[in-house]
Amino acid sequence: MLAQAFTARLMDGKLTVGSDHETSLCRHYGSHPGVRTTTTEHGEYCAVVDHTPLPPAREEGETSVFRGAAVDIGDRWAFFDSLAPAAGFVRAGLLSNLAPSWDLFEAAEVRSYCTEHCCDELALVLGRQVYDEAEIDEFFSQFAASMAA
Repeated sequence: MLAQAFTARLMDGKLTVGSDHETSLCRHYGSHPGVRTTTTEHGEYCAVVDHTPLPPAREEGETSVFRGAAVDIGDRWAFFDSLAPAAGFVRAGLLSNLAPSWDLFEAAEVRSYCTEHCCDELALVLGRQVYDEAEIDEFFSQFAASMAA
């Protein structure tokens, strides 16, 4: 008999009942039509998924969703609690000797325990990409002002 648990349908934020294995992040996001990549390396996201709108922020039960921003730095992702520090990271990265794209996104980081793999899992859900340099400069200015205060 499969253990039943209250788990989150993470794309729309509604609670549903299902087996632990049916709703683990690796399975839920790994099979999503907007999936960019999946990985099983320790410390990495089990999936990076394009999805608009982003799931709502929540910290309840065994699943947490944190809203913020993400930066694509080649083969890795960096998550920040807001767009301002992420824009600071992008601006600094563009002045470095590193060659990745430094793409900036509104994002959500989803965290949950996977009973199938017996470990905590993270999924990165990407929303709107911030392309406009003036908008990135405005977020960077906010970040610089917060650091000077």
